[in-house]
Amino acid sequence: MSAALPVVAIVGRPNVGKSTLFNRILGQRQAIVDELPGLTRDRHYAEAEWSGRRFILVDTGGIDPESPHPIQRQILKQTEVALEEADVALLVVDATSGPTPVDFEVAKRVRRHGRSSLLLVNKADHARSEQGLSEFYALGLGEPVPVSALHGRGSGEVLDLVLGLLPDAAEESEVSGGIRIAVLGRPNVGKSSIVNRIVGAERMVVDAVAGTTRDAVDTTIRRGDRTFVLVDTAGLRRTPRVQDAVEYYSVTRALKALSRADLVLLVVDVTREPSRQDARLAAMAAEERKGIVIAFNKWDTVERPAEARGAIEEAFIGIYPFLGYAPRIYVSALTGAGCGKILPACEAVHREYTRTVETAVLNRSLHAMLDRVRPPATAAGRHVKFYYATQTGTRPPTFAMFVNNPRYLAQNYVSYLERKMREQFGFEGSPIVFDWKRSA
Repeated sequence: MSAALPVVAIVGRPNVGKSTLFNRILGQRQAIVDELPGLTRDRHYAEAEWSGRRFILVDTGGIDPESPHPIQRQILKQTEVALEEADVALLVVDATSGPTPVDFEVAKRVRRHGRSSLLLVNKADHARSEQGLSEFYALGLGEPVPVSALHGRGSGEVLDLVLGLLPDAAEESEVSGGIRIAVLGRPNVGKSSIVNRIVGAERMVVDAVAGTTRDAVDTTIRRGDRTFVLVDTAGLRRTPRVQDAVEYYSVTRALKALSRADLVLLVVDVTREPSRQDARLAAMAAEERKGIVIAFNKWDTVERPAEARGAIEEAFIGIYPFLGYAPRIYVSALTGAGCGKILPACEAVHREYTRTVETAVLNRSLHAMLDRVRPPATAAGRHVKFYYATQTGTRPPTFAMFVNNPRYLAQNYVSYLERKMREQFGFEGSPIVFDWKRSA
């Protein structure tokens, strides 16, 4: 079982290029970048990878402790929490302006938290920009590192330095035979109540106030000869609505819980309209390639269950088209109805998540699928030709597919193969990964 991902926080005063650096490290434009100081108000999270090492990257709002604007107090609080949670802090300053009083104040906060840190002097677009670097030593964070987030100068060197500061990627001790389940959902959907029902004891604080659970809490239980580790995480909100700094801390912990889980139990409130946030949480699980079980909670409030179930199933397919393979359970944490089905469903999904298929059986089935429906030709009249397939991994099931040219594949045909694979072998609740390889 992999350990939780480490956290790298980017901090600094407004308009020094933190969001540009965030985007540069990710290799894509995820944070909004503008010349208006203070545009990034909420912390922004994303998973990054360098040289095979994964970590959570956090972009924070610009700190200006002297500003009278009320939003600055919130940004300052959020950044304090980011530094508290971070394993490595990246303080970004501006090469064109030299160290400012605000830079000294932010550097003092970084030093006070005692985290590993790097001092990045941004906007050092060419060698001439490095002439004034020596004055940044006064910030007390060691050797200044010149970078240009806009042009990518020095970004690889920075990432190499970051990897050297991350804690050792030690393997987390895994409970023998244990299945780790991250319990995710919007605030106040009943996650803690469901965990309490499963555990049979009041192990979590349950309250009607959204966001009561502030941290991720592991609860290990045994059912028969099987061990389960339930990770009850804080409710996640859409980023623009999250303003309390403690909730940001919770989001980081939820992402860590997801990174070290086998499965996700996504809890959805049937009394509330399906939301994009529900879909986003499900997409996070899919992106992380985790098995998933959907629990529709508060089923005791539904007056016409048969009609409601049909409407929910129809809405589910519209909102979660990528999760048609996920088992859905209707439960009531209040009465306990249906909660007894959750662990058996998770165990069944885990079985599919770790399923292996013999190469001979796989190829016989694959060629039968190909004979039934031939791959379509490309616009240029090219046809993909399949040679053979073999399973190369589990958690999730991963298949190397050898073809003449993967570029000739149509996405709808890949979807057809996945659908038929599920009909043939199961894989309920588990993603399937196709690794297309070109072969002569």
